[in-house]
Amino acid sequence: MPRIVSTAALCALSLAAGLATAAACSPGDPRLAGHYYLNGVMEVGSELLLRPNGSFEFMLAYGANDQYGKGCWVKRGATVEVIPVGRSAASRRHTPDDRGFGGLVLTVSGRSLVWNIAGSGYKGRYER
Repeated sequence: MPRIVSTAALCALSLAAGLATAAACSPGDPRLAGHYYLNGVMEVGSELLLRPNGSFEFMLAYGANDQYGKGCWVKRGATVEVIPVGRSAASRRHTPDDRGFGGLVLTVSGRSLVWNIAGSGYKGRYER
C-alpha cells in the first residue's frame, strides 16, 4: 500500500536537511549575505539567498529547465563560490542549460555578484 507523506512532514524533512547543511558551513562574509535576483540574462529568472551562517539556496528557471540547489558559500578574494551539497568545489562551467546545479563562481562587484556564464561572453548580475 502506498505511503502518503503530509506536507508538514515534507517541510520538517526539508528544514532538517537545511539545518544539517548550515551546520556544515562556515559563517560567510556578513557584507555579502542577502537575497539576490539575477538581471541581464534574457529569458532566465534566478534568485540566490546567501545566509550569514555560510549556507545558501539557489533557484533558476530557463524555459522548461528548472534548477535548485543548496549548500555552502565562501568568499575567496574577489569571488564568491556557491558550492552545492555533495560537491567540494563550485563548477566554473555552469550554465542555465545544465540539467543539474553544479554551483557558481561569482565575481564581487560593489553590491552585486557577476556571473560570467561559462566564459561565453554572457554576463548576468545578481543584485540585492
